[in-house]
Amino acid sequence: MSDRVKKSKIPHVFALMFIITILMAVLTWIVPAGQYERVKEGTITKVVADSFRIVDPNPQGFWDVFNAVVKGWIQSASMIFMVFFVGGAIKILEETGTIRVGMNHIIHKLKGKEIWAVAIIMFLMSIGGATGVFANPVVALIPLGIVLAKGLGYDNVVGFAMIYLGSYIGFNVGWGNVFTVGIAHTIAELPMFSGFGVRVFFHVVNYILVFGFVYLYIKKIKADPTNSLTYSIEEPSAQNNIFEEKEAMTTRHMICTAIVVVAFGAIIYGSLRLQWGIDHYSVVFLMVAVFCGLLGGLGINGTSIAFVKGCSSMAYAALVIGMARGISVVMTDGKIIDTVVYYLSLPIAMFGPVVGAVFMFFANIVINFFIPSGSGQAVTVMPIMVPLADLTGITRQVAVQAFQFGDGFTNCIIPTASVLMGCLGLSGIPYEKYVKWAAPLIAIQLVLAAIALVVLQLLHWGPA
Repeated sequence: MSDRVKKSKIPHVFALMFIITILMAVLTWIVPAGQYERVKEGTITKVVADSFRIVDPNPQGFWDVFNAVVKGWIQSASMIFMVFFVGGAIKILEETGTIRVGMNHIIHKLKGKEIWAVAIIMFLMSIGGATGVFANPVVALIPLGIVLAKGLGYDNVVGFAMIYLGSYIGFNVGWGNVFTVGIAHTIAELPMFSGFGVRVFFHVVNYILVFGFVYLYIKKIKADPTNSLTYSIEEPSAQNNIFEEKEAMTTRHMICTAIVVVAFGAIIYGSLRLQWGIDHYSVVFLMVAVFCGLLGGLGINGTSIAFVKGCSSMAYAALVIGMARGISVVMTDGKIIDTVVYYLSLPIAMFGPVVGAVFMFFANIVINFFIPSGSGQAVTVMPIMVPLADLTGITRQVAVQAFQFGDGFTNCIIPTASVLMGCLGLSGIPYEKYVKWAAPLIAIQLVLAAIALVVLQLLHWGPA
């Protein structure tokens, strides 16, 4: 009885995000509405510095709160449907036996060296994150990460950590991410991806830190499986290795594997060279579903049935993404996002360059809660931060890094980050348990980031 009472006090993630949506609506009645002028330069929309002005308020009422949830789902439709297509493709691959047999081979190759598998996968994902390839698309890889984690004898959390945290090891410092550092460098009029060596160093340090954190968790659950964040959620069999016996790979399995390899190669190439977005990824996964189902021996009806099952298994994760988006909808419609950015930028000019750099970092942390999109935050804050940096003696390269750190690390904990919420939903990890677990890691990252900014500003880090 006491356990049930305790559980009832913890709000469901949907309830939590709806409560935040209501709180943001209340703020639209308190915070003055404001707006920056924006100009279009090529494909980039820039905020004009010193253009902030108070505008007529548009407070969000009872109807608007519920409307924001609906609009959030509509505006997140591309990502929501990508999650469904991913679910359909993964289920079809499961039904053909391709995932089971493929993972079986990997597990037996790494028998007794399971931790190395975790280390290698996290490193590869971090490279993808650093180059911007694995940001939103990381949602697509979570189911595979979970299957692999279970095969290694771990839980869903390790699968989530290998894929999501692995990707954001690199994304958080983004030495080759055109969507964050690339845009910020363009706005700051710095050479694209300058400061490469320093950011690679940050990448290495961040990798060691996050992998060490995950390694400690693995040791903890291996010593006592009840320490798993998902112990009461996963089936007991999920705590054990499900690939005890070695299986042979058939021709159909090899064909399906080849299709998956080509598909992910297309996603990587399309992201880097063709400016692909979420809709393109959905097309790729739909093709994977169709071709793997038919060539994998499921037939037309079998493929269709498996696809529908896969989509249904993703409903929770998909709808979490829409709920998260509703929070920013309320703030946008209530015209308070620009106001928050403006007033956070004011105190930066009051301090010297070293303290100002740290304050700029924390200002970006707050802004990231309201604008969790890296590219969206870049085009919003950098036109403001650049002149502020010039006026206060902060180097532009440090200003870019303050934005990058502020946008990056908190993506791994804030509830408005729809990719995080989607990945947690796919992994079956309760948000409140995840926050309690990940908070020490995020705190260490933020402290180290602040120290790094102080050192870089003292060294007058420039564009080299």
